[in-house]
Parts: sequence; C-alpha cells; structure tokens
Amino acid sequence: MTRKLDLSACWNDVMHLFRANRDLLLGVAGVFILLPGLAFAFFVPPPVTAPEATLETIYQGMQQFYTSNIVWIVLIGLASGFASVVMLVLILDRSQPSVSEAMRRGLSILLPYYAMGILSGVMVFLGSLAFVLPGIYLFIKLAVAGPAMVAERNYNVLAALRRSWALTKGNSGRILLFLVVVAVTAFFVYLTTVTIVGLVIRLAVEESLATTLTTLVDSVLSMFITVLMVCIYAALYRQLAGPAADEVAETFS
Repeated sequence: MTRKLDLSACWNDVMHLFRANRDLLLGVAGVFILLPGLAFAFFVPPPVTAPEATLETIYQGMQQFYTSNIVWIVLIGLASGFASVVMLVLILDRSQPSVSEAMRRGLSILLPYYAMGILSGVMVFLGSLAFVLPGIYLFIKLAVAGPAMVAERNYNVLAALRRSWALTKGNSGRILLFLVVVAVTAFFVYLTTVTIVGLVIRLAVEESLATTLTTLVDSVLSMFITVLMVCIYAALYRQLAGPAADEVAETFS
C-alpha cells in the first residue's frame, strides 16, 4: 500500500535521528569527511585566476586542477561514501551497533553500495540529457535506494533500486518539495554563515590565519550538511516504508 509522505513528520524524524545519534554521526563524519577535506584544502592550493581571465582560461585552469588531483579527489569521495554507509548503519540498524561494528558492516556492503550509486548516477545523468526533468524524476525515484539497501539487508543492486522506486510511488512531488526546501534553506544558512563569519575573522586576525580559519569553518559546515542529508534520506525511507520496515529488515537479515 502506498503511504503519503507527511513532510512535517519527516522533518521531525530527521531531527530525532540527528539528536539520537549526534555524537556517533559527527565522530564518523569528522574522521572520514572533515579531516580528508581539510587536508586537501590545506595541502592542495586551489587554482589562482587572474582578474582579467576569460571564461575559457578559467575553465582550462579548473580542468587542469581536477586532472592533476583526480586521485585525491576520488579517494576523498570514496571516504565520504564510506562515511555515509556507516552513518546509515548507525541510524537504521535495529541492533544499535557500535561505531566499530557499523564500520565492519559498512565495509562488507561497500561494493554493492558504490555500484548502486554509480548505476543510479548514470541513470540520472542520462535522464538529465533529455531536458533535465527526466533526470530530476529519476533522482527522486531512486532517492531512498541506499537506506533501503542498508535497512533491509538486501544487497542486490537492482533490488534496492526497485525498492526505492516502489517506496516513492505517489510521493514524487512531496519528496521533491521536501528536498528543495531543505536544500535551499541549507544553502542560504551555509552562505550566510560563511560570509558573516569570514568577514569577522578577516577583520580580527591577519590574512594567513584568516584563510585557515575560514577554510575550517567552511569544512565544518559542509560536514554538518552531509550528516544532515544522510539523516534526511534515512528519514524519508523510514516515513515511506512505515512500521513494516522493521519486518522487512528482519526478513532479509
């Protein structure tokens, strides 16, 4: 039976999941998201663009930057993906595992999880080539495949995608509205915080230290947003699957 997504209840569940697991989630995100991101920001300087540079020059500089650092960028992405899996295990596993237990389980399901992410990403990309809207629709329909795979312990990639498609039936508009509102709010909070804190820091300390502190603030905010998004997708899954989610998870365990 199709469940109608209650946006208010979903947001309340997001907050509940974050508060109940805050220390564990931030610990995992700090090690696998914050630290690699800071290391990359501090040791790999971004491309410097001259004020009179053309769009073509800027594009070439960015292309050269990503080409030169592709290995580190991929490794950071893999670490971030692993953190997301571990956080989903911590949130959705009814056995309430410790961080070490969640990491072991995360490692055991990492390959199918990444395969599912790549396949869904390719589908969304191909859909986006057809006037964008099909890509958005596919993104919404596959949004809870990751939480479904983790919670229901069904590590078949296609089964997880089909499960997400079934769970989101009749709720695509609500999910899109929810994600857009959250994304826009998070963007403005992030932008406002970075701008105001950055101005205060640059007025208070010398340039070199100000750059370091601004980078730190930016990285911490990005980490919090990543944790929030994991909680959002987990909450969407829980709301769409309903009380029967526990029974489904038990069936596949």
